[in-house]
Amino acid sequence: METNLSQVLFQVDPSIRYVAVNQRGRITEMAQNSRFPSHNPQETDRMEELMVNPVILEMARRRGELDLDGIRFVVIRYGPQYQLLFPYREGHVSIGVELGVDIAALATRVARVLDLPI
Repeated sequence: METNLSQVLFQVDPSIRYVAVNQRGRITEMAQNSRFPSHNPQETDRMEELMVNPVILEMARRRGELDLDGIRFVVIRYGPQYQLLFPYREGHVSIGVELGVDIAALATRVARVLDLPI
C-alpha cells in the first residue's frame, strides 16, 4: 500500500492541520488532520489549491529567479492559521499550520522531507 504524502507530513509536526498536493494543475491529495476541524468549507480549499496558490508561487518564483537564487517556500498568515506553500515537482504542496509554531523551523523540516533545497 502506497503512503500518501499527507500521511508522512502529518507526522512531521503535531501543528500541521491540513495538507494538499497539486501536480500539473490537478489536486492529487487534500487531507485535513483528524485532530483539527477545518476553518472553512472544503470547496474554498479546493479553489485555493487550483487557482490562488499556483499564482502566488509563480509570482514569487519569478521574483526569486531574478537575483535571489529562486524560491524555497511562501508563508501566508490567515487569521486562524499559517499556510506554507512549497514548489514541488510539477506543482506545489500546501500545508495549513496552527499558530504559535516556529514556522521557519517547520518549513525547514518539511523541505527536508520533500527533498527540497533549504
